Formats: sequence, C-alpha cells, structure tokens
Amino acid sequence: MKKKLVSIVLAASMMLSVCACGNDAANASSTSESQVASASTEEVTAETSVEPEVYVPTYPIVDEPITIKGLVVGQNTTFMEDRIVWQKVSEVTGITIEWEVIDKEALGTYLAGGDWPDLFHYQLDAATVNDYGITGGRFVNYMDYLDIMPNLAKAYEDYPMALAASTQLNGEVYNLFKVNGALATAVQCRPHVRLDVLEGAGITELPKTVDEFYDQLVTLKAHYGTPSFILGTEYESDWAPMLYAAFGTLTQMDFADDGTGKLVFARTEEQMKRYYEFLNKLYEEELMNREWLTLDNTAKNQLAQSGTYAYITRAAAQKLGEADLKDGNWDYIGTCAPLTSEYDSTQEILGYVDYDSKAGMYINAESEYVEEICKMLDIAYATEEVVEGTGLCGQSFMYGMEGVDWEINADGTYSQMFPDTYKSFSEYQLGALIWINFGRADQFGSAVTATPGNAQARAKGFVENVLPYQSDIVVKKSLLKFTEDEQYVLDNKLGEIESYYKQMEAEFITGASDIETKWNEYVATIEKMGVADVLAVYQAAYDRWNAAMSVLE
Repeated sequence: MKKKLVSIVLAASMMLSVCACGNDAANASSTSESQVASASTEEVTAETSVEPEVYVPTYPIVDEPITIKGLVVGQNTTFMEDRIVWQKVSEVTGITIEWEVIDKEALGTYLAGGDWPDLFHYQLDAATVNDYGITGGRFVNYMDYLDIMPNLAKAYEDYPMALAASTQLNGEVYNLFKVNGALATAVQCRPHVRLDVLEGAGITELPKTVDEFYDQLVTLKAHYGTPSFILGTEYESDWAPMLYAAFGTLTQMDFADDGTGKLVFARTEEQMKRYYEFLNKLYEEELMNREWLTLDNTAKNQLAQSGTYAYITRAAAQKLGEADLKDGNWDYIGTCAPLTSEYDSTQEILGYVDYDSKAGMYINAESEYVEEICKMLDIAYATEEVVEGTGLCGQSFMYGMEGVDWEINADGTYSQMFPDTYKSFSEYQLGALIWINFGRADQFGSAVTATPGNAQARAKGFVENVLPYQSDIVVKKSLLKFTEDEQYVLDNKLGEIESYYKQMEAEFITGASDIETKWNEYVATIEKMGVADVLAVYQAAYDRWNAAMSVLE
C-alpha cells in the first residue's frame, strides 16, 4: 500500500513540474515545446503505469535470525514458559520472541515506564489506546503495512466487521484480532429445547410460528402440570431476541438498523409492544415461569433437569448431563429455529459479529523490526499452511498445528488431540499451545466436534436452526467508538433510559402496568429522557463503522 501511494505522489509531482516548465519556456519554438511536452508526457505515463511490486511471503522471513521482545499479561506459566505455536513460528520465520509475562495490576506501571517490548500480546483498554496510540503515536498503524500483509488484507475483505471494529476514531488500526468464521458455536441466540420433554407430552415437531409455540406451552402445562418455559433475560444470547424477532423486521432489542443504515430505538417501536403483549399472555396464563427475573442459575439448572421444562435457558442447557436425558441420549438437546408470526413471515435471528480483540498485538512504533513483525503476524491469517509439512496456518494460533493438534475428519466433524497430562484440550490450548486466542481460525467452518456430548448436541442444533437464519445486519454497541462529546451524552443519558425500560419491561410482562393504557406514556417518557440525543450518538458511531467496513473496496 505504501509503495502504491508513493508512486501516485511522484507522478503528481512530475506533472506539476512539467506545467511549470511550460510556463517558463514561453519563448521556445513551437517545435521544441511540442517535443518537450511529448517527452514529459511519456515520462509521466511511464511513471504512472509502473505497478508496485507485489509482496509474496517467503520463509524464513529474515536472512539472519533475529530476536524480539513480546509482552503478555496475566497468562498461566504453570505448564510452559513458552508456547508451542510460537516455537513453530520461530522455526519457520527465523524470528524468536522472548516473552515476558506480568500481572494485570502491573501493566499501568509497565507502560508508564517507557521501556517497551516490540510487541504487546494483550488487549489494551480504550483510554490506553487513546493515550499511547491516537495521541501518543506509539503504536504501528497496520493499514500502512497491508502491502506486506496479504493474508490480513484478505481477512479484512472476508470479515469487514473485523476491520471496522479495529479502526480507531483517527482511521488507524493498532490491534489484530481473532475470527472463527461459521463455527457452530459462534452464535448469539441460543433458544434451547429439551426434545425428550416435548416427546413426553406427545409433541413431535418444533414450533414454526409463535401461535404453535403458544399451543405447545398449553399442551405441556396440561401434561406436566407446570409451566414449561423459562424466559432467558439475556438480550443477545437467549430466548428473548428470538421471540422478539418474530413480531417484526428488527432483530435487535435496543439500537437497531432498520435495514437502510438508519438506527431506531427498538424499545419504543410497535414490534416491542407486540413482543411484550405476547409474553404478558404467557405470564397471565402461567405458561412461563413467573419467577424468571429472580431465579438464580442454580434454580434454572434444577428446573431444566426436572424433566418438565422443555424450553430452557442457554446456561441451563449447557449444564445438562447424560443422566438428565431420556435414555441418556444427547440428541434430545435441541435448538429452536426462528419463529414467524402474522407480523413477519421471515425466519431471522440476531446475527453474530465475528471479532474478538483480546489478542491485542500492538507493535511498538519504535521497534527496529516493524516490517519483520508484520510479516510474521500475517501468518495468523493464512488459510493454509505457509510451509508444507509444518501445519502452521491461521488456525494454528488458536488450535495448534493441523495433523498434530487437530484435524478435519472424513465425516466433516473435527477432532482435537492433546497429551494425557492435560485434563482437556482447552487446558492444553491455553497452557501450552498459545497465550491468547488469535488469528483466522475458520477452517472448521460449520463442522461440529467429533466428541459426543452436550457441546456436540448443542452445536448440531446451532448448525441446523441458528446459523442459516442469522441476520447480517448487526449493531454491536460494545465495539463502536465514541468521541469525548459523544461519550458524555451516553454517560449522562443512556443509563437512566436503560434503567427505565428494564423496569417497564418487567411491568408490561407481569401486567403491573397495562400496556394498552401505559404504552404511549412510556414512549413519551423515554423521549423526554433524551433518547433522540443518544440515538444521534449511536448513529454517528455506526456511520463511522460502516465507512470503515468499506474502506478497502
């Protein structure tokens, strides 16, 4: 990218020079002027036609081995002082990293000390990034080095949300990230269901509409004598967003894109009113557990294990064991597909932003090895092994080496292997293979683990009933970036608005406030609280997000 920009600047400079010479040579013959202009034009044309040299990665990266310093924060060194994947990176690239591990509490002092390493493998908070990056200029801007990071550039093209999430207010990018792709567990909504409980009441199919869902709850209560539904209170990962999406075109329950790039405040939209009315109906008829707001996780787990609750929360489903299920059959853990209603016939569910910034990977701008480090980190986004026989690719920076630590099986499932000295693959992964999840790890695709059990059963449900219906329009509030003035508005208005709508949500669902007589008052109150100002802030940040997503187009 740098080389291309330099060529354009040089060409422009030469054109200005030609024009200046032409003005000074007013007394020259027309023939001479013609010859000079012709020669100059040819020179400019030749300059502008020169394509920048395309970088093709070769290994090792350096002619002579080099050593750089890296910092990780709060990581476990019980099993290993180093990490196997980074040892392989050193073997392939010729670049060795001497890792230093410090406690989280020591990071502030470490940064202020100024004796920095070449690389920070840790997510820094927004204030630190602002002080040392945006204001201080002490971190490398990856956008300046995309010409030598072809794998990262391709990852940005394939996952533009990752680029948007990494882009700071000044348009620069200081950190790298992890993406999973369509991994079966990479979902937001997780509307879990116990199929054996449905079967016990004579129900053989999952509901397709909210009316069918209601009818099933009636049947379940008649059979078991209790409600059979626990409303999950998490707005992004449980039953709430799935049911809400059935009553209109929006999939998000607060600040949502209406499909045109314009944000609306969903809490005051008619779709939200319909959703509350439906839940109030379930509450009044005792078709849902009335204590959904006050039940702790232990109580929810016990209800899920009781054998009378079919529609259960995300966390409770994860706790189900083989002994809880009929015949010990894991296939009885299911996932409900999005429902439809008279208001919306499209099956759609809240989407997933495939981005995790925990890796950090901030490069010290004063390092003498910036280009070498960029070329090394680019391996983390390679979609196939960079050197034949090494097993080193983007997937490695989460799961280790292909053929050694993981493999894709003939039936499309994946297997993970680890030494007997570790209790689980995750213990091996974070204790020996890597420091922090990082890179492009999408080679599993929508495959599920080959190991039978709870995780496999839930993943199968996600692949069949969630992944195909995820919306590709997602407003991820936690990833948006705000100016000081914008943050001031949010700090002074958003909290009060959130407290109020959560209070009114409970009142509308339980009937403590009649939705027919109180809805307009509720909307007016939120407007008086300044929701228009908050919405304007989110719109500005979302516009920047969308602009960042398209910067490479």
